[in-house]
Amino acid sequence: MYSVQPCVFEAVSECARRFQEEVAQLAERFALRVDGGFPALELQVHPHFRAILEYTLWGDAGVVVIRGKVGTQTESRPCKPIAVTMKFSLSHDPELDIEAKKQRIEEILAGETELSWIVPPAGHVGHLELTLRFESKPGSGLVGDYARTVLGIVTGKMMAA
Repeated sequence: MYSVQPCVFEAVSECARRFQEEVAQLAERFALRVDGGFPALELQVHPHFRAILEYTLWGDAGVVVIRGKVGTQTESRPCKPIAVTMKFSLSHDPELDIEAKKQRIEEILAGETELSWIVPPAGHVGHLELTLRFESKPGSGLVGDYARTVLGIVTGKMMAA
């Protein structure tokens, strides 16, 4: 059986809480519904204590899945940047020039995130899938900024900062 020092548990819990607040702000800003109201949560103790939080957000344009790995190896850096994966599965107007929108997203986010486009199967017109991978300090607003960029460009509904 593995044990966790209370200060490490508290540090990871605080980071997880700040990450959850950031996702909640994103959901509110874009009128997205959080599936189940709470994140799927996985706690791991060995080899290092960490929490993996996963949110599924639903909206008119589609689904955004956000996964954050919050952890620490030492008590000295309690809220270090965490690994974040955001997956977008969005519908769009098939009449739009989606290639131009993809290029615009890449221009804005290139160098800041790892972008992976998923090519939809033949016949799935008006749908795109994108995965972003990046590191973010909980509470920095980066998750919301990147989501605002992608959702704004794809849906055409640009939100103010």
